[in-house]
Amino acid sequence: MKWSELRRIAEKSGWSLFRRGKKHDIYFHPEKDYFIQLGRHGKEEVKDGIYNKLRKQIGF
Repeated sequence: MKWSELRRIAEKSGWSLFRRGKKHDIYFHPEKDYFIQLGRHGKEEVKDGIYNKLRKQIGF
């Protein structure tokens, strides 16, 4: 999965952009008590370990 696809899924799941970091964007969800970081790498593939962690945090 590419970073742009993962960002789209997060936004559809209710995550909103909180702020832009130097290399990552920080997202928050009104019902969660933590933030997630999504890289701004566009068409680059997400590595398996990071993908699994973010998939659990996003909730899909």
